[in-house]
Amino acid sequence: MVSKRLLIVGLDGVPWHILEYLFENNGMPYLKHIASSNKSKKAFLKSTLPPWTPIAWNSIASGVNPGKHGIFSFHIVERKKEGFYARLVSGYDLKYPRIHEMASMFGLKSIAINIPVTYPPSSSLCKDCIVVNDWMAPDIDIYPYELRSKYKHYFASNLEGMDLKGSSPSALKKIARRAETFGEGALEILEKYEWNIAFIIFSETDWSMHDNVDFVSKRKLGYTIDVFNAVDRFIRKATPLAEDLIIVSDHGFTVCPNLVNIPYFLRKHGLLDIVFREGLEVKIGPFKVPKKIVQFVKKYKHLKVIARKLVRKAAKSYKGEKYIAYNKAKVIVPDAGVIYVAPGWRDEVYKVLKNIPGLIDVIPSEKVYSGPWMRYAPDFLVVPENDYCISVGKDKPYDEENSAHHTLGIMMAYGDNIESVWWTNMFETWDVATYALSLLGLPIPIDTDSYVSEKASDKKYNYLAKWRLAKKMRNMRLTG
Repeated sequence: MVSKRLLIVGLDGVPWHILEYLFENNGMPYLKHIASSNKSKKAFLKSTLPPWTPIAWNSIASGVNPGKHGIFSFHIVERKKEGFYARLVSGYDLKYPRIHEMASMFGLKSIAINIPVTYPPSSSLCKDCIVVNDWMAPDIDIYPYELRSKYKHYFASNLEGMDLKGSSPSALKKIARRAETFGEGALEILEKYEWNIAFIIFSETDWSMHDNVDFVSKRKLGYTIDVFNAVDRFIRKATPLAEDLIIVSDHGFTVCPNLVNIPYFLRKHGLLDIVFREGLEVKIGPFKVPKKIVQFVKKYKHLKVIARKLVRKAAKSYKGEKYIAYNKAKVIVPDAGVIYVAPGWRDEVYKVLKNIPGLIDVIPSEKVYSGPWMRYAPDFLVVPENDYCISVGKDKPYDEENSAHHTLGIMMAYGDNIESVWWTNMFETWDVATYALSLLGLPIPIDTDSYVSEKASDKKYNYLAKWRLAKKMRNMRLTG
């Protein structure tokens, strides 16, 4: 192996202009130090379309596009004869192995913490892995399960930060405490267990920049610097444990003068009314939650925090469901900029989308992605002005100025072995896994979408075939 240990730290949502702002104001001093070292390399990272967390991180972790890994948004949308069926994604929906599972195929030990779509953590197919699932789940859990009682509290504390976002000083203080505790738990696992590759993602950086125009516009640091410095302390303590370090983000952040509400325009043209009036059902176990309660709770951050806690206690698996029938819904928008259209309505929906002020392009998903799982892909992806300034409001055409995702993230490598491996100044999401595999001396996926690594490496392996075999064997054990 080229490197005995490789540590990958994900800084969710962080662009270079935010890091530079922090560096200039005594933020993240350790990361500033290694970024300026002659042992480091820096690049931009081009995110997915749209640049949403589950799509981008799974492309980063797998080395392939959503058409091959099957995750197109926060939801899985199935087109059935009787209508659309949408639910929150889980680890069982992933159709391609990720880097911690690929490393396991060659006998390496892995740690994966907070990689999106890892719930339940046992859904990861690797022999020698420690997996802590992400926040997009009814519960935080750990595999192997015997580690649950010892470490779960590190990762399950202050989760309300995901709903509060950077909306107030008190919310930012809570997010900073979570980042500190999260880092302490991750560091303890790194120090106490054997590993060859560890992939740890801090979502708190992203949460702290939502609803935080002052920070993203570089007008005011406020308590946001405490969030980033908590992450920096983890990086400082964890870096000496590895020979090589990768720092990567899934997207960036920007300030939008306004956000385009796609559902408003679809509703205005009579295409979306039913989604908000008749079609929405939310269930917790066998109990159906009245639609008026769901809509009321969604409006208020603190009520969302309470509701999420109640759902976590009630749910043992994903129970939140939406069901919208074709004969009622012409189009659904499960997440911002992700458009699914019922048969017969594609041309009309496209015409409406093309004429929405503030959008510069409407792209059929088959022109962006390809692979065997395109049946789960949306019909259209939209590209707004000012990067990804879109939202899902239905009552007005535009929301006021706010922060939002940006399509350019960061990629940085630091360590003893980086000079021996290919590099590019503009990474795409699917380049990251293949770069990490190259650092470990492992072959890249035979069907990777990483054009750069395909040109740079002649060592390839059919990870997907071996992973599918492992899935069949697991299913046989569960059913037999």
